[in-house]
Formats: sequence, structure tokens, C-alpha cells
Amino acid sequence: MKTNNDIKLGVSFYSYQDNLYFQRHDLEGCIAAAAGAGAEGIEVFPETFEEWPFISDTFVDKWNGMMERYGIEPVCLAHFSDRAMWKNKHLSDDEMFERGVLYIKAAKKLGCSAIRVMHEEHNAPRSMSGIRLTDYDIIARLLPIAAENGVMLALECHSPSSVEDEYQYKYIELAEKTKLPFVGLQSDFSSYEYCITSAEIVTLVFNGATREILEYVRSEQRKAYFEGKELDEEAVAAEVKKMKPNDVDIKALSKIIPVGKAELSVWTPRKMPFAERYAKLKEYASKIVYVHAKFHNIDEDGQADNIDYPKIFNCLIEGGYKGYITSEFEGSRRMNMVGWCDEIEYVRKHHILMRKCLGR
Repeated sequence: MKTNNDIKLGVSFYSYQDNLYFQRHDLEGCIAAAAGAGAEGIEVFPETFEEWPFISDTFVDKWNGMMERYGIEPVCLAHFSDRAMWKNKHLSDDEMFERGVLYIKAAKKLGCSAIRVMHEEHNAPRSMSGIRLTDYDIIARLLPIAAENGVMLALECHSPSSVEDEYQYKYIELAEKTKLPFVGLQSDFSSYEYCITSAEIVTLVFNGATREILEYVRSEQRKAYFEGKELDEEAVAAEVKKMKPNDVDIKALSKIIPVGKAELSVWTPRKMPFAERYAKLKEYASKIVYVHAKFHNIDEDGQADNIDYPKIFNCLIEGGYKGYITSEFEGSRRMNMVGWCDEIEYVRKHHILMRKCLGR
């Protein structure tokens, strides 16, 4: 469904991960599903291809035929920047550079205008078990290769970080200093989650958490957000303690409310007030090169159940964003613990929501 709009809608095949993994749909099936949802473009994961890491001209001919058949375009190739791909060692900087070159050249061959890169600040400041990602020095080495091939390095800014955080500035400055405008920031809607998602509650209850406690905290988060207030963490924590939370509850909630200590929370809210977050998104919108519209569940009103889509879309539109916004469905790997989740249908509903936000 090709349009002439400044903002176009796509699907990241991360949304179809279980369909691909369990072979319910092959690559062409997912392309057809994305087109059926109304997508104009797709983000693909080359590791799922029948040919990877070396893509033949025969495969490219087949690929181009599918793009033409379904009226869709390849937008982005996802690069996980994985130093820990081997069990017995971490990749060196030179090996990471070589992998980056591989993804850039594959993107050009397939007609993708960008690669999604998990850079060192992705998920900052949370460490990833000591595994470093693609850092500034590697990006600086890759930038001339990206420019030569006409491929944008889209650096994903994921919760609890966001596009306006200071440690992102150096990448924008790098592009300006080198006069090679082929590295930029990719916004992820996870930076704007205002409560625990109902999909996460499914996983937590499956693992032993108390549904009543989690639903209470979620309802208080939603109430505070829609009343334009900050969550009264102390008051909510006091009520939760009366409900006698177990260890799973405490681990899940420890970074949301002061109910206990744990190493990692399932959902870590940013401390910046939402009004300021949205103002920053609007300010940075014209500098963003790509967007992941993350969602975990769609409620009975057709809205994402923990992210304010109308507000975010307004910020991007008013801020002058031009480019793709792609569906990134993360609910399946949570909800599939208790029964198969129809990823195809969820993405279809998500595109209805996004089109409404764009006034289409």
C-alpha cells in the first residue's frame, strides 16, 4: 500500500518471530502478512533467510520478485551487533567491524536503505552481562562504508534511554563533522511506556507472581498518567506491602516502587516527567532517521495498553519527522507462554491504530 505521505508505515519481522521460528510462516508468508496489514515497507532479519551470510544473485532475484508481487519495499536490515555469537569467546573490535560491513553490503544488495544497530548506548545505562555492543569507534570506522553504499546506520535508542539523552549527541556530531549523513538515531516507543503491560503480567503470573498485586500497580500507574500526575510510589508501595507480595512480585516491582531490592526489574520507567519526554521527542523528531513502534498488547478500544500512541504520533508529526514507523510486536513471546498468540492479527490491529493516529 504505497503512499506519498512523509510518514510511512512498516512492519519489523521481529513482530513475526514465533511464526518464523516455529515455521508457521516462511519468509514470503511474512511479507504477504505485512502487505495484508497495509504496510508499505518491512524490516527483516537476515539470519532467517535461506541464504545467510552470503546472499546469492539468485536469492536477490527471488527477493525483488516478492517485493514487486506484494507492493512493498525493504526498508531496514536488523543488525544485533552481537559480540557473544560464539560460546567460547567475544568478538573483537575488528571482527565486529567486519560484521558491520557484512550487514551494510547485504542491506544494499537487498535494497534496504538502513540497518538497525544495537550500539553501546542501547538500553543504557543497563549493562548486558558485560557484553559490549557496537561502540563509537566502530561506528566511526563503518560510517564511510555506509556512505559508500548509501545505507543509514540507525542507532536504536531503547528504554530506559531515549533520543535526547546526552550520550547520543556524539553520533549526531560525528555525522556533521565528517559530512557523512549516514548515521542517525532511531526512536523506540519503549522510551514512553507509562505502566506495566498486560502482556508482561501474563509472563509474571506464569512465573509465580500475584495477579492482584500487578493489576493494582498497573491501575495506579494508568490512573496517575491519565490524570497528568506522577505516581505516588510510597503510597502504592505501602498498599502492595499490605497485600503480602512474594519474591517474584518484589523482583518485578522493585524498580517501579520502593517495595524491595532486586537485581533487575521487568519494566524500568524513566524518571523524566512525561510532558518533558514528549516535548523532547517533538524537539528531536526531525533528527530521527527511523522509528520502532513497539507494542505488547492491544486493548478493547484498539489502543496500545501501556503507550500513548496518539500523543507520540502527534509529537513526531508536529516535530517534522519524515520516514518509516514500523510495528514491533513484543507481546507474543510473553503471551505464548500460556497459549499461541496470533502475531499476524495483532500487527493488523496495530496498523489500524497507527493509521488512525495519522488521520488516514
